[in-house]
Amino acid sequence: MPTDPTHPHRLKLDQALDLVMSQRGQVVIPITAGDSSMIPHLRGGDAVLAIPPAGLPSCGDLVLFWQMDYWVVHRSLGPVVTRDGRSGLRTRGDGRNALDPLVVVDDVRARIVAVRRGGVWRTLDGTPARIYARLVAWHDLFWAAAGVVAGSVGLGRAVAAIDLALLRIAVPLVFPLIHGRIAAPPGSVAGEPV
Repeated sequence: MPTDPTHPHRLKLDQALDLVMSQRGQVVIPITAGDSSMIPHLRGGDAVLAIPPAGLPSCGDLVLFWQMDYWVVHRSLGPVVTRDGRSGLRTRGDGRNALDPLVVVDDVRARIVAVRRGGVWRTLDGTPARIYARLVAWHDLFWAAAGVVAGSVGLGRAVAAIDLALLRIAVPLVFPLIHGRIAAPPGSVAGEPV
């Protein structure tokens, strides 16, 4: 269940994010140590470059949103309307086989346009990167559905292992070829978040 948007902790974090993005147009956000929800694309110690969202995120976009009492960077799998009529975004962490709870569009705080891994910044923009992102989103949707079906017969863990294994094989080979290196963004020193 989402935290009340008027909760003081959330208000302070939202205001700080809004202030930095309004002054700089972007913000560098570190990925929390130990976070594995976006493996193999992101892991603890990496960082992302976030910009204000411009409308509804596209299928495949990495988005920063509020969930429970913290920010999350996960992949947008597209808009959805639930059976009870609620609308929002379907999201998933690439490293998890389950879909996230429905994300209210107003809770999306930023779109991720670049990632830093091992001190190297890479862009997520451009036609090849957009195609790659959409293919990963389709992968995430397919394997999440396969996980639900397989879970009903006791094979959910096996499907989750196959899902992650495919990403762990493909991402190190394909990601660097498609996502070009870029200079460290302004506001970071040697690629480290400020």
